Amino acid sequence: MTPFDALRVATTLGAQALGLGKDLGSLEVGKMADLVVFDKDPTVNLQNTAAIKFVMKNGRMYDATNLNEVYPRQAKGAPFPWNEDESPTRDKMKAAPAGKP
Repeated sequence: MTPFDALRVATTLGAQALGLGKDLGSLEVGKMADLVVFDKDPTVNLQNTAAIKFVMKNGRMYDATNLNEVYPRQAKGAPFPWNEDESPTRDKMKAAPAGKP
């Protein structure tokens, strides 16, 4: 199976198999569509699906590296809770004396 065929199975044919082909699975007028913009061509190599540049959800586009909104407005995304450098909870834990929360 080619990478293009695999993507088609996961999108268009997958939506049809679930009975949702009229609403999902391809970019067409009248269909619901959240989408992903890749830095690399996934039809050449499926591993390129990991090279995500932007994600669009509900008409808003986000930078995939930090989830900052870039369209239709610009807004900083919330910090990732698992990122030690940005987590307020972890900062409080570092500041607390040993043995005291």
